[in-house]
Amino acid sequence: MRRWFFFQCVFVLLISCNGSDDAGELTLPSDEFKSVVTIVDTLYPTIDKECAEIMERMEMCTLTDTILTLPPCSSDYFRIFDYRSTKDWSAGFIVEMIPGLFGTPVHQLVIIEEHMGKYRIVNQYLGHMIELRTTVTGYSDLLVGYFDPDVGLIAIRHEWRDGKYEPVDVEEINNHFVKPEMKDSVNNIFLPAFSAGH
Repeated sequence: MRRWFFFQCVFVLLISCNGSDDAGELTLPSDEFKSVVTIVDTLYPTIDKECAEIMERMEMCTLTDTILTLPPCSSDYFRIFDYRSTKDWSAGFIVEMIPGLFGTPVHQLVIIEEHMGKYRIVNQYLGHMIELRTTVTGYSDLLVGYFDPDVGLIAIRHEWRDGKYEPVDVEEINNHFVKPEMKDSVNNIFLPAFSAGH
């Protein structure tokens, strides 16, 4: 009986020592990057003054009522997103437009970047923002929703590559996650034929 109790104590001691080593191996370094996911709601908050001025310079909207060919720089028509969380608005931002502006029947996304003191559009998509996910690169990944008349709502993740965003992965179809075993097939169907922007 004593021998059995002794073996149990030794066994428990070995497991607890081994467990503490495992726990030490599983501890993540304190400086490891943790992504922040922003799920986009339906609100259109007031547009930042600096962004509105940049949008007006790019002739996307107007801050006065004298230009009848442009919509007002108002949250009734636009909302903005920060895709570079470590930078100010002046470095760039995303503009989402309501359907109907500039002849598009669906939402439109425009990615604006500052380059050598001037602003330029680096991407333009006929879709709406679903999520932004911060990355270690400083540029957030974008989950953008597109409507396909034959399939429905397709959610595609975009990554920043070589100075612009590129569609890289179909994550959802009609609000259902694409199963891992179907990923390659679904991506091979949708990504090469992607035509909702550039």
